[in-house]
Formats: sequence, structure tokens, C-alpha cells
Amino acid sequence: MADKQRLPCRIPVAAPHVPAVESVLDDLATILRSGRLTKGPYVERLEVAVAERLGVRHAVAVSSCTTGLMLVYRGLAGASRGRGRIRDEVVMPSFTFLAAPAAAVWSDLKPVFIDVDPATMNVDPEGVARGITPRTAAICGCHTFGNPCAVADLQRVADAHGLPLLIDAAHAFGARLAGRPVGAGGTAQVFSLSPTKLLVAGEGGIVATDHDWLASWVRAGREYGHDGSYDPLFAGLNGRMPELSAALAVASLAMLDQVAAARTATAEAYRRRLEQLPGIGLMEPTAEAEPSYKDFSITLDAARLGATRDTVRRALGDRGIETRCYFDPPCHRQTAFRRFHEPRRTLPITDRLASRSLTLPMGPHVDDDVVAEVCDVIAGVAQGCPA
Repeated sequence: MADKQRLPCRIPVAAPHVPAVESVLDDLATILRSGRLTKGPYVERLEVAVAERLGVRHAVAVSSCTTGLMLVYRGLAGASRGRGRIRDEVVMPSFTFLAAPAAAVWSDLKPVFIDVDPATMNVDPEGVARGITPRTAAICGCHTFGNPCAVADLQRVADAHGLPLLIDAAHAFGARLAGRPVGAGGTAQVFSLSPTKLLVAGEGGIVATDHDWLASWVRAGREYGHDGSYDPLFAGLNGRMPELSAALAVASLAMLDQVAAARTATAEAYRRRLEQLPGIGLMEPTAEAEPSYKDFSITLDAARLGATRDTVRRALGDRGIETRCYFDPPCHRQTAFRRFHEPRRTLPITDRLASRSLTLPMGPHVDDDVVAEVCDVIAGVAQGCPA
């Protein structure tokens, strides 16, 4: 018997929150008429506005979060090599997007993968401390799915060992911690402004830091490593954010609070329905954390739910509902990075989360009806009668 035909995707897993066309037309026209498509006033305007919102000295706009991570890692690696001994390791979670280890490897650093907390899905500060060796150059935390990690606890670990702390904040613009926007704290926090995020530039990133030297390094690095003198201090890259992207981001920033509130409401709607089902695990923020909910990701325990993650995913797909399995495989099992991982260092929580994780649709297209349909399909599969 032929398999049931899969429906075309009618509910994507993500869709961008974009400003109204009318709100950006004048800015786009101004940029195009000026002929200044890069290194212009809109990038500067975005940097000032973001720095003010996050409460940091510097917000440096770059072409992507990955570019920002690469440049920060390269700067930290250079600083650590001046200490007279080899420091080439970065302690980081494996349950994260592949850009974090990729940026470290690009900077000739070795990722040392550690486990995460099963509730918050963020890196465990105690695990970080256990992963530090004499070769450690930096610590990297992550606001996974937009859930703020324990920056203060990670900073205490970093300070105790004299190490810089980098936060992969790709998912976290719009999140808050202790009542303040996520972004301050650590040596740097690096954000993504790609279409799946709350703050959208089309493509782009922000490096937020209070360190003057690091901001100068990133500004030079995004310009091939030179400061305008045409005599580069180091081998950088083209990491500039275009003016058109910056203009879109400025308009997007004006609607950020509404976007964050809408996603929180969607997450709460999912939570109310799904927490009634046995075997469904939900990300648990700490008491001080207000996630951005860049993603709404659940875990599925087949023994308790009565259905596997993949069975549920197929049932949703048969209804034209798109999902993702983040982060499966986790970084320590990916072809590009498994050579860095020591087999004796087991990561049972990461492996379990990755094998059970399912990201549900989230974005402006997800209303109460969509939430109800998604949750009804999951409940139906769990009861052995998929809709």
C-alpha cells in the first residue's frame, strides 16, 4: 500500500516579522538615491539604537552573527596567545547551532563540548568549570531558543579562571534577564538579525560589548582588518552590513516589543495545551528569564507519550505543518566537529534532548487556531488516532 501523500507545507515552521512596506519605503529610496549602499548613516543609526537598548558601550553591526562570532573568537585567540602559553580551547555546549563551533574552528580554536541543563537547555556553569583546562582560551555560553542563560554564574566561572566569556546570543534579541534586555554581560554577546529572529535585517548580526579594544577589533575586522589606512593590522574579512539591511533593522527595532509580546503569548498558548500531555517536555526558563521564543521547541518521551518524535513529526507533516529537529545531531556528533570530541566525555543530556527535540511553528503566522491544530495532532498521535 502506498504511503499517504504528504501535503505541501501550508504552515511553515518560521516566518519573518517584517515592518509594513510603507514604513521603510522612504528610507530605502533615500539610500538608493544617495548611492551610499554601505558604510553609511543607517548602520550608524542602528548601532547607536541597539547599544542604547541593550545598555552596552558598543554595538557593532556585521554581516551575520557567524561573522561576529568569527571576529570575536579571532580577537580573543590573539589576546590569549600573548600570554606565553598555548590556549586553544573553547568550552561550549554541544546542544547548539553549528555556527558556534564553526566560528571557533575558523579561528584555529578547538571546541570542547559539554552538557547542558535538561530544563533550561542551556549550558551548565558547573559543567563549564569541569571542562576548563590549562589550554582553555575562552568560555562560550548560548541563549538556546532565546532562553537567557545564566550569564552571571558563567561570568563568575570565567573570572575565577581569568577567561573571557562569549555569549552566542543569536536567538535572544527581545529576551530579558532580571528585567533588562539580554545583551550586557560577558566579554561580548553576538546576535543574529536573520529572518527567523525577532529583530530582522534580512541578514545581519550585532556584536555587543563594553570592551573598547574588542569593538575596535571587530570594526577593523569587518573591513578586512584595516582602519582606513589601507595598512591592515590583521587578516580580516568583508563583514559589513549593507545600508538597506540596516534600514530594515531600524524599522524592525521599533516594533520589537510588540513582536516579543506576541511570541510570548503564542508560547503560553502552546504550553497550556501541551503540558496536559504525558511525555511532552517543555523548556523551563529560570525565574529571572523572559525568553524571546525565537523557537518553541519541545521534547517527546516515546515511552510516556505513546509515540516517537519522528512519528509525531510525520503526522504534522501529513497535515502540511512544518517542523524542525534542533539540534539533531548535536555538534559533537557532526562530521565537521566530531574529531574534536573525546569519546570518554559523554554528553547524555545533550544526546537525549537532540533525539527527542521537535521545534513547532512560531511566528506572526501562528495564531490560536494554528496552535490548537498543532497540539490536536500531537494529542491525536499520542492517543493512537492521528487526525
